[in-house]
Amino acid sequence: ERSEVIDVPGNVGLGDEDRAERVHCVYDPFTTALGNLLTRQAQRGTPPALITVHSFTPLWFGEHRSVEIGILHDDDSRLADEMLARAESIPGRKINRNDPYGPADGVTHTLRLHGLANNLANVMIEVRNDLIETPAEQDTIAEELLTLLRPALARLTQAEVGDA
Repeated sequence: ERSEVIDVPGNVGLGDEDRAERVHCVYDPFTTALGNLLTRQAQRGTPPALITVHSFTPLWFGEHRSVEIGILHDDDSRLADEMLARAESIPGRKINRNDPYGPADGVTHTLRLHGLANNLANVMIEVRNDLIETPAEQDTIAEELLTLLRPALARLTQAEVGDA
């Protein structure tokens, strides 16, 4: 019903029936479609990685958040570890593990449901939304994320081939 200090009008006083309808109309189709996509990708021979991307506000309850990019994981930290190992390749960028959120905050639901349950490398990326206000800023952040992701995924693929 409330996010930080903001009432969410469409959620205030939402009854059980309305909540169930949202699950049926939004959550269930999304979860099914994602599961089907991951299954199709796995059937092609190379297991996919599950990467979710979100943004967060620079202020939370009036406190400035210094982290700029959060690399979040749950029990499986393989992809996050590989990405964080390359964080210094982006000078001046504050990149943290499980910050501004982490598993204890209940934000890794999709990682657990689709990543951990299927032994897929997985990570949640959080970008502070004041860094992606313009198309040029979005392009910059996208390139920075690829600087972390591409070698991390290649390293994991190499490790899987080596284990086979």
